Amino acid sequence: FFKLLNHFGLRRLILLLAVASALVTLANSFYASYRVQRELLIDNTLEANRVYAAKLAAMTHSFFKESQQQLAYSANIVASQMDDKVSLLKEADRLRLQTSNFNSVVIADEKGIVRATSPDTFQLIGRNLTTDGALDALKEKRPLISQPYMSAANNFIVLISSPIFTRDGRYKGFIGGSIYLKQPSVLNTLLDKHYYRDGSYIYVTDRNRRMLYHRDMERIGKVETNDLKIDAQREDNGSQHMVNYLGEQMLAGYAVESTSQWEIVALRPTDITLKPLDGLMLNVLRHTLPLALLTILCVWLLARLIAQPLWLLARSANKMDATDVSDDIRN
Repeated sequence: FFKLLNHFGLRRLILLLAVASALVTLANSFYASYRVQRELLIDNTLEANRVYAAKLAAMTHSFFKESQQQLAYSANIVASQMDDKVSLLKEADRLRLQTSNFNSVVIADEKGIVRATSPDTFQLIGRNLTTDGALDALKEKRPLISQPYMSAANNFIVLISSPIFTRDGRYKGFIGGSIYLKQPSVLNTLLDKHYYRDGSYIYVTDRNRRMLYHRDMERIGKVETNDLKIDAQREDNGSQHMVNYLGEQMLAGYAVESTSQWEIVALRPTDITLKPLDGLMLNVLRHTLPLALLTILCVWLLARLIAQPLWLLARSANKMDATDVSDDIRN
């Protein structure tokens, strides 16, 4: 190696060192810029997804609060009408049709027998409810948001319920509004406002990681098995890298809705996020290349000026026996 360097000669070595130093500095600056821009894109996307998921969680919380207020108001109305079938049917229809919050409404007595329902597509009036959501409502006797389950009409639903108490405190049953998870519902309306043009999407799971909303309808009802780790006891929102069900690297922001403990996750593919980086670095290179070439040219000229007397000195030293060597060295 040293013999090879010696073969280059002093002047060439100095020129090579100067130009190589300039090139290494340029390459290091370019790579550092790439890393900084890459981290900036990733961090901005993670934060944007976190904020968006938190916003959706806040909207979902407002929806649950509004829905429970509606149900509680209706529960006060029907508390004294549990034996009036016509009044119960009118109230069930009013509650379902006045807003788009519920796909269906049911009023059941303290034994779980359906007194009114809207719509009564499956003739449930008079039947005894044995579904998970209904049994939980009868047992807890308090406002509830159920875990997802199959309803008596064979729909995959979430039931929002409010207990019915008379003025003297006697429990008379519950009134509940259902949200269909595999059919058009308020949940789809709320979450479908997210646009998917860049590969981004949203999904929602319950506290047991069962899928409640997803762009792929086949995944609704299944347990999410990706590596997203959310500790709802310690934090209600955050962001992280993850791999989705298709094995794609994703940038995820998440938030936990406090009432239902639903996990709302907003994702964007990592490669889509970093796609603008190539064009950005080309622009950086295009703007820095002319100055970089001028700098390298100046370095080469200055290195040549520095190396020239050293090269002449080394050449004179090789002919010390010459008569005019002293003048050459002095020059």
